[in-house]
Amino acid sequence: MAIFAFALAAQMRMIISVALRRALADKFGGLPTDAAYRLAVVEAASPAQASEAAIHLAKTYPNPLSHLRLARRASLIAPVLILLILIMGRFALGVI
Repeated sequence: MAIFAFALAAQMRMIISVALRRALADKFGGLPTDAAYRLAVVEAASPAQASEAAIHLAKTYPNPLSHLRLARRASLIAPVLILLILIMGRFALGVI
């Protein structure tokens, strides 16, 4: 279950990031792979937005940004949960 949650969170992060970078490329021009757009997506998901692109994302796409924040939290929590399950299986249950 924890492995599935980690895989799902990683997939959500990639898909949402690509969609937001494409939206920025449509609005401001350039390619979705530009470093400025990658930074804008990271900045938009944080509490303080400084760049114009990050502010645009925060105002225009609040729901995808909240999903991105959730996916980031899940991708940080899931590896710890996987490790705890393995430790519990090894020492507490003697399974592994």
